[in-house]
Amino acid sequence: MQDETLAQATVACETEIIKKARADMNVDGVYQDYELILTHETLTVVTYEIQEQTRIFAGFPGTKLLPPPPKVVQSVDEYAVSDISEPVIGDLVSGGVISVEINGQAKALCATTNLYKAECAKLIAVLEKLCKSEDLPEEEKEDERVCPRCGTVYPEEGRAVCMHCINRGTLFIRTLRYFMPYKKQFIPLFICILGVAALSIVWPYLSGQVLYDQVLRGGGLPWIDISSPYTQLLILALSMVAVRVVQQLFGIIQGRIIAKIVPYVVRSIKEKTFAALEKLSISFFAKRQTGALMTRVLEDAEQVAGFFIDGLPFLFVNTMTILASIGIMLAINWKMAIATIVAMPLMLLIHLWLGPAFWNMVGRRHRARRRMVSQVNDNITGARVVKAFGQQSKEMGRFDRTNRRVRDSEMSLVKVDSLYTALYFACHTLIQLTVWIVGSILVLNNEPGFSFGTLITFINYTALLIGPIEFFSFVVRWWANSMNSSSRIFEIIDHQPDVVEPLDPTPLPHMAGAIKLKNVTFGYDAHKNVLKDISLDIPAGHMLGVVGKSGAGKSTLVNLISRLYDVTDGEISIDGINIKQLSFADLRRQVAMVSQETYIFMGTIAENIAYGCPDVSRDDIVKAAMAASAHDFISKCPDGYDTLVGAGYRDLSGGERQRVSIARAILTNPRILILDEATAAMDTETEGKIQAALDELIVGRTTISIAHRLSTLRNADSLIVVEDGKIVEQGTHMELIKQKGAYFTLVQLQGKALAMRGIGGGAPE
Repeated sequence: MQDETLAQATVACETEIIKKARADMNVDGVYQDYELILTHETLTVVTYEIQEQTRIFAGFPGTKLLPPPPKVVQSVDEYAVSDISEPVIGDLVSGGVISVEINGQAKALCATTNLYKAECAKLIAVLEKLCKSEDLPEEEKEDERVCPRCGTVYPEEGRAVCMHCINRGTLFIRTLRYFMPYKKQFIPLFICILGVAALSIVWPYLSGQVLYDQVLRGGGLPWIDISSPYTQLLILALSMVAVRVVQQLFGIIQGRIIAKIVPYVVRSIKEKTFAALEKLSISFFAKRQTGALMTRVLEDAEQVAGFFIDGLPFLFVNTMTILASIGIMLAINWKMAIATIVAMPLMLLIHLWLGPAFWNMVGRRHRARRRMVSQVNDNITGARVVKAFGQQSKEMGRFDRTNRRVRDSEMSLVKVDSLYTALYFACHTLIQLTVWIVGSILVLNNEPGFSFGTLITFINYTALLIGPIEFFSFVVRWWANSMNSSSRIFEIIDHQPDVVEPLDPTPLPHMAGAIKLKNVTFGYDAHKNVLKDISLDIPAGHMLGVVGKSGAGKSTLVNLISRLYDVTDGEISIDGINIKQLSFADLRRQVAMVSQETYIFMGTIAENIAYGCPDVSRDDIVKAAMAASAHDFISKCPDGYDTLVGAGYRDLSGGERQRVSIARAILTNPRILILDEATAAMDTETEGKIQAALDELIVGRTTISIAHRLSTLRNADSLIVVEDGKIVEQGTHMELIKQKGAYFTLVQLQGKALAMRGIGGGAPE
């Protein structure tokens, strides 16, 4: 009855559903499944009965998890949105409690672990808007985090389909498209492959019936009338040599064609994957390890191409070889042929039984190897930190544990592989024994039409089947590796960036630089906001100083203005235009950032400075370097501006890297300049020089400067103090000092710290 009620309720409001969310814990902390369905009028909470979590495996142990039993509805509770107020999701250590007020009475609906907390937080946010009678933006009416097939919540937004629902056949077709530009080359490739297969089928017949029953017994060659047995033997030998020579020629041509196709296909897949990576948002890279992404770009492309070039064509040729061999054997002697192929269905059963194991275990091995590559990458890039803290032994222990996981995953795969190979070759041995035994009996019994030459022919065809059988025992592993690699590649290609350029952007060729933030809220996680309802006006050409404690949200604020992330709620506009309506080209050209985290690319110093403007002259590069106080140290480098820097080349100090980064920003001549601790890595003397250069640079530009050294912000047109994601104070330096609030406290603490170091006095001005 409850199931019918739920079905009717779902059908009735199917077109009105705004949000769905799942929860997996009741308010007592016991695991239990819930479903929350929100429409414009109602909030429905479906409670399912608690079920035992059982894992049922099929086939080889650990290879396949069968679907769980169907859920049984325990209750369906419906609440009118008009009766609901104060919807919240309270924080727990590893989850949250969803609660509302129903006609003024507090009620806890359910709880959830972190697995579904973000999903529930989105529903609560929309419910809160409904309770306040606010209009919902269009993008809130669809949940992009839920798989349209199975309802699984993605690990991140923008996935095309979850990993549970990836269609492996679709993966195959999509991967095959990369080879379509080379379809003309595939015609001669398949001709060569078919030629090799056809000639391999001819050889057993020549070395069997023709040799023993025709030449040696005086019957003559079937294709030429020559009486001399020696001449017949010579012609047969030359024919067999010709078969082998032509077969090798086909093989050489085939290898040359493959050698021309493979590099281009691998390049195409790598380019497509790398291009997809370049389009993704910063949030994608923040959640993933560098080594894992490098593996996808570099190794997976070759794994995919290898199967489609060296595996797929031979899948057809070996299938044809087996079918043709069986056809010839049936034509020669159907009884013997049946005895030969009777064990072949067992091979299909072995494949169906153990095939899924390869898929799962290959994926497990890749994840283990990916963790190891990531750890090696971390240790290499962080070698200084490891040695500085004397943590070599600890890192060796970590690597040993990771290496053990790789070993265990390899051993699990080898066990299945060994079983697979053993069973396959057992079937082949059974075929060979059957041929010898049944054939010998037929020869001894003088079976009509069955001679010793016929027996040798069947033995030869059985030997010919060794290659295809070995191929099919290996192709399953090859297929698993290739499709796992394909799934990882298409996971990147199908991933939609969080920050998307508008299809019809508003042109803004000349930016004045007026910035306005209106009720901006943002969180890296859906259930934890970093910035909360911030409103701010920055006139064009003004300098804004941003101060606050570490973790208050200062860097997050400037990241939103440069649109490295999109706001969760609210709006940011430049010159009255929402930055979501601006093209990336206009925005990036007019907004430059100097971050506290600088990066130097492999190349010359001049190329690093001109990274944002690669076509500028050397004079402009030198002027930008001089303005950033970088010219002196660059001139002392071995090759000056042509000195190679970056990984594997000359290593720059932190201050030198920062000055190159500032020169890079100066050269772009932006209308909006963002300085995120731009002088943090410099000594006092260098900081003074750069500050003087920056003072000239910011004239006429909108500048947002974040600094812990408050003395660098005294000339700012205005200052804001950020605490816990909110602006708590705003004004000029002197105005904030007179208020004796948070800013005054920061100045006082910094003054005392400098006084202790003998740099300056401790009293604020």
